[in-house]
Amino acid sequence: LFIVALMTWSLATQVFPGDAPSFPPAALWALGALSAVLLFACVILHELGHALVARAFGIPVVAITLFMFGGVAHIARESRRPWAELAIAVAGPAVSLALAAIFYWTAARLPVITAPQLAVLLVVRYLAMVNIGVIIFNLLPGFPLDGGRILRAVVWGLTRNYRLATTLACGLGTLLGWGLVALGAWRLTRGSWTGGIWYILLGLFLKDAAQASLRQTEA
Repeated sequence: LFIVALMTWSLATQVFPGDAPSFPPAALWALGALSAVLLFACVILHELGHALVARAFGIPVVAITLFMFGGVAHIARESRRPWAELAIAVAGPAVSLALAAIFYWTAARLPVITAPQLAVLLVVRYLAMVNIGVIIFNLLPGFPLDGGRILRAVVWGLTRNYRLATTLACGLGTLLGWGLVALGAWRLTRGSWTGGIWYILLGLFLKDAAQASLRQTEA
């Protein structure tokens, strides 16, 4: 809920006003809130991609949880084969790619004559861009991001060493997390408060999740 509120504020005060300067503040806040909620709907579809492929491999999925920076499909057990994990990890970004293509295609064909049409275009175009952002972020090669799981699956398949693959992927996840924290701190010094806070929160989340995943594997 905190992230939905932060996204709504960011869109209503910094993103949409530049594209629709004639819109009243109430309309901008409504568009911001709608876009934030629809983003999390896209995240649910992303996680459903993981869940459906996991179930296809006979791995039960007990829940999907939304949290600060996305979501997670809770599986009853880890994959026993590296290539099954690879397929499960790829499924989420594939769904996000399909969503981005649909939104870009829709935005390119929407007429923009009236204010309501412009409002729809702003939301659709935002969803297209943010799904591309979800893909790029999730494919970073650090566990527990999808890119980290893909890396672990490949290293696991090549070396047949699950612990080595997990240690490598989690180590890169920790480094990426600290890198995002440093980038956020640098942006704060440049006066970009919103961007700086986002990167710092993302980095801390990724670092903590990577270290927790490594501890779980060792246990």
